[in-house]
Amino acid sequence: RINPNFIGKPYRYLYAVRAVPGRLFDAIVKLDAESKEQVAIWEHPCTSPSEPIFVPRPSTNSTDEDDGVVLTVILSQHEKKSFLLVLDAKNLKEIARADLPIHVPLSF
Repeated sequence: RINPNFIGKPYRYLYAVRAVPGRLFDAIVKLDAESKEQVAIWEHPCTSPSEPIFVPRPSTNSTDEDDGVVLTVILSQHEKKSFLLVLDAKNLKEIARADLPIHVPLSF
């Protein structure tokens, strides 16, 4: 996914799940479409993320394409429960998480 304010326009950053052959999705990555490089990653053992959703910062008129947060639902494979993860879109550092009492099926 990309910042929805850049749909139909040139964009630089996109957010995706990483897929490794033989395993479930295992990480969230930030990719730079200009350099074609991975510029940030969030990963944690024994977790599987759903499709990341970019949410722009609502209170500013920022022109920074990556000014916002990335939301994703993560399945903890050991606990068989899910949590909502909030990541800083600039560096994919965890800002917050909300534990859910159930397993939410993976989606994308």
